[in-house]
Amino acid sequence: MNSEKEFRIKWSAGSLYAGGADTTVLSIYAFFKAMALHPEVAAEAQAEIDSVVGSNRLPSFADREDLPFVNALVSEVLRWQAVVPAPPHVVKEDDLHDGFLIPKGTIIIPNIWKMLHDSRTYSNPMTFNPKRFLGPYPELDPRKISFGFGRRQVFLINLARRVLADASIFVSCAMTLAVFNISKYVDESGQVIEPVVDQTTGTVSHPTPFQCSIKPRSQKALLLINAEITKA
Repeated sequence: MNSEKEFRIKWSAGSLYAGGADTTVLSIYAFFKAMALHPEVAAEAQAEIDSVVGSNRLPSFADREDLPFVNALVSEVLRWQAVVPAPPHVVKEDDLHDGFLIPKGTIIIPNIWKMLHDSRTYSNPMTFNPKRFLGPYPELDPRKISFGFGRRQVFLINLARRVLADASIFVSCAMTLAVFNISKYVDESGQVIEPVVDQTTGTVSHPTPFQCSIKPRSQKALLLINAEITKA
């Protein structure tokens, strides 16, 4: 392998990792906050996992098509707390949009968060509700917005990032729900600590810090957890 090819492979791999290292982790972080706030959603997802997968193994990518509610939950995580803005785009020619002139050369930064919380597209957009993506008339798949727009969607490296990020979030959510119960944190005085639904500002937006309780669902779940730790 020549040095130029090796250089490109290294940078492609690095770009693939960097593109999802922060954003994927933050989406999973938002998932934990959502589950602490919405135990009824977690319970419904767990019932689906128990029915399809059982309790003797962890969910895998092969189970994905058979877990529609868990898939909808992942979609809602992506919509509920968008973690990055869209990359800047440059207008190639004068454009007229809703009566406003956008001159050639203008730099446009789409407001992904607003798009994913637009009441014209999503009913009760501030509410965490995976069922919006189920049924005969599902609402718009947030992946059409949350991973960027235009040519960026079809570049090979960006397609790979999107697939990797989406798959990582799905399997993390499914495996977590299979073996853990997530609930609001109760301090030593018995006070329930309510997670605040908010995000930080900046290029990469983090869900604001929160506390929650994470416990194995059962003794069998604990055995599965320990088995995974041993494999690692």
